[in-house]
Amino acid sequence: MMGVLAIARNTFREAVRDKIFALVGAFGVVLVASSVVLSPLTIGAQTKMVADVGLSSISIFGLLIVLLMGSGMVHKEIDKRTIMTMLSKPITRTDYMLGKYLGLLITLLVIMASMSVLFFLSVWVTPTVFDPAFIKSLYTAGCEMVVVTAVVMLFSAFTTPVLTSLFTLGVFLAGHTLGDLQSFAAMSGNQGTVWAIDVVRWILPDLELFNIRNAAVHGLPIHSAHLIWAGVYALLYSTVCLVVASWVFSRRDFK
Repeated sequence: MMGVLAIARNTFREAVRDKIFALVGAFGVVLVASSVVLSPLTIGAQTKMVADVGLSSISIFGLLIVLLMGSGMVHKEIDKRTIMTMLSKPITRTDYMLGKYLGLLITLLVIMASMSVLFFLSVWVTPTVFDPAFIKSLYTAGCEMVVVTAVVMLFSAFTTPVLTSLFTLGVFLAGHTLGDLQSFAAMSGNQGTVWAIDVVRWILPDLELFNIRNAAVHGLPIHSAHLIWAGVYALLYSTVCLVVASWVFSRRDFK
C-alpha cells in the first residue's frame, strides 16, 4: 500500500509541474469566469446561464485533463525506460497501475475542486440563485471522471498515447449516447442490431447516468437514490477497469 501511495504522490507532483496541466487549468478558469461576463446579456436567465456554462466547463476540462495527461503517463516512463527502475523496487505492477490511477485522479479532482470554487464565486457575484443541485451535479461529474480515468488507464496499459486518447474519447462519446443507440436499434426492428447494442451496453460505461446537469440548471428533482447508485456504479466500473488494466500490464514485456 505504501508503494501505491508513493507512486500516486510522485504522479501528482509531476502533473502539477506539467505545462499541459497549467494550460488546461488556465483555460478552465477563464471559461468558468466568462459566465460572470455573459450573465448580464441574458436578462431573466442569469441563473441558468451561469450554472450551465460553469458546470459544463468543469466537466469538459476535466475530460481534457484526463486525455492529455493520462494517455501518455505510462508510455512516457516506458519510453524513457524509467519504469524498469521503478519496477525493480519492492512494488508490483498492480501497485504501479493503482498508484498512477490515484495520482491522476487526485490531480483531476484538485483542479475540478478549484474550478468549482471559482464557479461558486461566480454564482455569488452575479444575480444567480444558488441551488444545492449544483453540488449534486458536481458530485456526479466527479463520479464520471472516476470512471473515465480508469478507462484511460486501461487503454494506456497496452497501447500508444494517441490511440489511448482516441479510444477513451470514443468510449466517452458512446457512453453518453447508449440510450439513443438503443432507441435507434429498437426502431430498426432488427434483432441482430438490438442484441449488438445490448452487448455494447454491458461493456461500455453508461456515462449518461452521471449527467444531471440539465436537471440542476432547470431545477428538476434529483433523487438521493440516483446519487447513491452513481457513486456505486463509478466504484464498480472503475474497479473492473483497473483489474483488467493491471492484468494486461502485468503481462507486458519491456525488454
